[in-house]
Amino acid sequence: MSRKREAQHTVREMASMGGVARAKAYSKAQLRAWGEEGGRPVALDRKALARLRKLLRAGKSQAECATTFGVSVRTIGRVVARFKASDNHF
Repeated sequence: MSRKREAQHTVREMASMGGVARAKAYSKAQLRAWGEEGGRPVALDRKALARLRKLLRAGKSQAECATTFGVSVRTIGRVVARFKASDNHF
């Protein structure tokens, strides 16, 4: 007796299935595991975020920080907005 082996879906296939179909086809644990594998990598890790805070407190501009980390000014702006939303002093 042979059992059918469940095929692994690619990110594109999972996206095309739609939320309801995906939810019916897979358990929450399977969906969480798939979500941990996918996604876009972060531009700045925790160490870089801590360093960014220090640079901004020292008076560096967002443009200077962007050059230092090799990211866009907009990326730094989004991080600063998150800093401000999470606490009043960044």
